[in-house]
Amino acid sequence: MSVLNSARPSASPRPQRRISRLTVLSVLIAAVLATAQVPAAGAAPASAWEVSSTIAVGEAPNQFAFSPDGARLYVTAGEGIDIIDTATNTVVARAATPASVGGIAVSPSGEIYVVGSAGTAYVIDPQTYTVVDDIAVEPNSIGMTASGDTVYVTNPTSGTISVIDTATNTVESTVPVGKYPVLATALDGTVYVSNAGSGTVSAIDSATHTVIATIPTGGVPVGITSAAGRVYAVEGISQSVAVVDASTNTVVDTLEVGGGTLTGIAVTPDGSTIFVNQSDTDTTVMIDTADPSSCKTVTVGARPGGAIASPDNVTAYITNGEDASVSVLTTAAQPCTGFACIPTGSFGG
Repeated sequence: MSVLNSARPSASPRPQRRISRLTVLSVLIAAVLATAQVPAAGAAPASAWEVSSTIAVGEAPNQFAFSPDGARLYVTAGEGIDIIDTATNTVVARAATPASVGGIAVSPSGEIYVVGSAGTAYVIDPQTYTVVDDIAVEPNSIGMTASGDTVYVTNPTSGTISVIDTATNTVESTVPVGKYPVLATALDGTVYVSNAGSGTVSAIDSATHTVIATIPTGGVPVGITSAAGRVYAVEGISQSVAVVDASTNTVVDTLEVGGGTLTGIAVTPDGSTIFVNQSDTDTTVMIDTADPSSCKTVTVGARPGGAIASPDNVTAYITNGEDASVSVLTTAAQPCTGFACIPTGSFGG
C-alpha cells in the first residue's frame, strides 16, 4: 500500500461512479430514501481542518475502529481490514477475512471484531492479524460497537441487536430495537442505535442489555456517533444532525447540514468538532459545536462513507468508497495576535 500526496490526483481521470455492494452507508441511505454551514472561532487560537494526505486501501473501504492505545486504525475494505499506523498514516498490514466485511469494533483487550452481510462475525488477533474465531449472527448485519467486554451488532432485517460476549465469543442475547437498525455507538455504559426505518434512536443499557429509552429523531437516522455527553445522529430526509443529550436521552438541537446524501459522522473526543460526510458531492462538513450556525466544507474522495476522529482531537479519517482510499484530515492552531484574536464567527480562516 502507498500513501498518496493529494486527496484527488489530477494526473488521472476520475473513476466512473458506481455503487459497490460494500459501500454500505451510501447504498443504504439511497435505498431507504427511495421508499420513504460554520463553526465559530473563540478568543484564540482557531482550528483549521484540511486534508493533509490520502491513504490507498482495499476495495470499497467502509467503517473504522481504533486499537485501545490509538496506535493503529483499522478500516474494513473488501474481504478484510487494512491496518494503518497512526504515527505515519501508512498501511502497515492487512488482515484477510473469508468474506466481505463492513462493521467493526475493538474490545478493551484489543481483539478486532468485524461483520459482513453473509451473517458471520469474525474475531481477528491484533498481533498476528489472523482470524481466530467466528460467530454466527444474522445475515445483512451492518454496524458494530463495543461497550466494555461486549460487542453489539445491528441486524436491520429483524430489527434487533446481537449481543456478543467477548469472553466466550458467543451471542448471549438479542435485543429488539426499532425498524431497520443501521449503526451503533457507545457512550458511558449506554449503546445508541440508529433505527432508519423508525425515525428513532434506541438507548440500550450495556449492563442489562435492555432498551432504556427510544428517542424520536424523525426522518431516516443512519450515521451515529457520540462524545462528551452528546450523541449525534445523521437524519437523511432533512439533511441534518439530531443532537441528543445523553443525560436525559432527549433531542436538544438539530443542526442543518444540507448537501445531498449524508452518510458517516464522527466527533472529536472533546466534543468540539463534528464531521459529516456528503456522499453526493464528495465532501466533508466540519461543524464547531461551540457555534453550529456555521461550518466549513472540504473535498475528500469519491463517495465518502465512514468517519472517525482520533483520540488526540487533531486528526480525523474519512473512507472514500469509490476511490479505495482514506482521506486524512488534520488541524493546527492558527497564530492569534492583535485583532486576529477578536472572535469573527469564522472557522478555519
